[in-house]
Amino acid sequence: MTDPENPDHEVSSFAQMGSTSRMEETRGGSSHSAKPTLEELLEELVELRLPAMAEQIPLVRMLTHGVVSRADFGLDAIADAKMAVDEACAQLVQLAELGTQLHCRFRQGPDGLHVTISTRSTDPRPPSDRTFGWHVLTTLSRSVTAHCDVLPGGGAGIVTIELVLNPGTSA
Repeated sequence: MTDPENPDHEVSSFAQMGSTSRMEETRGGSSHSAKPTLEELLEELVELRLPAMAEQIPLVRMLTHGVVSRADFGLDAIADAKMAVDEACAQLVQLAELGTQLHCRFRQGPDGLHVTISTRSTDPRPPSDRTFGWHVLTTLSRSVTAHCDVLPGGGAGIVTIELVLNPGTSA
């Protein structure tokens, strides 16, 4: 986004790794066409923590759109990525312990965009890989894994779904 008072001054909503959640400013000669380099993308980590409720999933979908657009995904791949992340969130919200958070992390890797979504669950088992939702995930993602780390004391765990998405994911 360009500052209207100073056309050579760009404001980015993507914070660098390790910074607080605030707007980061960059200076550049070009306004809208400057794409981040691969090294810049590999250094970025975008995280979102929000209540593990179905009503919150549209926020994750919106963030996914922004992250994959910045990573130069095509229109079909953007739609696929949003649908895959939406489905992963929906599966975890169903398993989430009441009052817990959904933790979403996006990091660009050399093999694609890595998305990790996790939440605390009273049922320490990963989502079933025999559901239609899991089929959707495997169809729309380059790779999908799910696991559960049981917490000390038993009875609860952190359930995680990890996706790898790339600009060529769509069929």
